[in-house]
Amino acid sequence: MLFFLSVSSCSTEEVAEEIAVGDTAPDFCLKDMNGNIIILSNSAEQPVVLRFFETDCRFCRADTPIINVYFEKYKDKGLQVFYVAAYHETKESVSSFMEALDVPFPVILDKDAKLADLYQVLLYPQTIMIAPGRKIKAIIPGGVGEAELDEMVGPYLQQTHGPTAANW
Repeated sequence: MLFFLSVSSCSTEEVAEEIAVGDTAPDFCLKDMNGNIIILSNSAEQPVVLRFFETDCRFCRADTPIINVYFEKYKDKGLQVFYVAAYHETKESVSSFMEALDVPFPVILDKDAKLADLYQVLLYPQTIMIAPGRKIKAIIPGGVGEAELDEMVGPYLQQTHGPTAANW
């Protein structure tokens, strides 16, 4: 019962100012395409790649396989990846994208653009790197490659000790 109350009361935070590198990432609680509940603050001690995408975006299609490989390589070290489909996408188009590109991590359908508004996303794709402690490490418009992933989340994933925000 307590779990139900906490889940049913989940919502996205309101952010008045522009989001910038170094800020605390706004928390959110949403269901992914498989019906699982995603709460950003549950990943507060892990690095998170939050990716806003569109299914017909050539950059999204080109770098998703890179992100897939990176996720598979580092998921056991705590890496979290959440894809967020643009507001105009349909469940069918997102499911087709996920299947065609063999997406192994949670995908959220942002029907009302609430999460995009919360993170002030103006173009797709946009990737937000979130360090342990929910600190925004980078905001990257356009495509991303392994070099960007290594630069932003690699230092955390390479360490052999437990995660701490101080390592970022």
